Amino acid sequence: MTSPCKILMVDHLVAGYEPSAPIVNGVSIAAERGEIVAILGPNGAGKSTLVKAIAGLVPVAAGHIRLDGEDITTRPAHTLVRGGLAFVPQTENVFATLSVADNLKLASQALAAPQRAGRIKDVYDIFPDLARQQRLPAGRLSGGQRQMLAVARALIVSPKVLLLDEPSAGLSPKALDELFRKLLEISGSGVGVVLVEQNVRAALAVADRLYVLVEGRNRLEGRKHELTADPGLAALYLGGGNGRAAAARTVQ
Repeated sequence: MTSPCKILMVDHLVAGYEPSAPIVNGVSIAAERGEIVAILGPNGAGKSTLVKAIAGLVPVAAGHIRLDGEDITTRPAHTLVRGGLAFVPQTENVFATLSVADNLKLASQALAAPQRAGRIKDVYDIFPDLARQQRLPAGRLSGGQRQMLAVARALIVSPKVLLLDEPSAGLSPKALDELFRKLLEISGSGVGVVLVEQNVRAALAVADRLYVLVEGRNRLEGRKHELTADPGLAALYLGGGNGRAAAARTVQ
């Protein structure tokens, strides 16, 4: 069973698109309620494959995924939303031709009819900028606003865990800062947030716990303050200290 504090537990997960060539090779991670967990690592480390496997979008060959104590390893992706797991992919995460309002209305179809309007209002309260642009087609939003809408769509169902794949990709520094402030607000409400990031600096600014993957395996893990306190580890994996240039090549 999951620890009372652990809302998501992934144990020795093996996953990939081809059974004979797994991309994720025995990875274990955990996220607590109200915690932001960042998954870092070089390109090809298996980060995105890991979160897609958790979301039911990549076949799992071995290991277990537990959400709030329930084993969801073999659950189909479309059933996980109602179970409390929401996933925001890096691309194609909104319907560009639909308005902001219609994007949220479509996402709310996963809820019982009496809940929909109230939950949409709750999300607009979190993202007031979207409320002001309800009638605008999502394709005309800025990159930052579009990513906010993608997160808002995921939040409609009041998830226990929010998974995000490269949420900072393509965002301006200002938009990135605003998005990550919202993620802090979301985690503060008790939602576990798990994000894959190439932007190490942005991830370090908000994450409580870090996992570094290399070649589909756990290479480093721990609380942020524990890892960043070790100059050697920070230089090698997290882009800090005198090894900043080397770390950038290794991690990013």
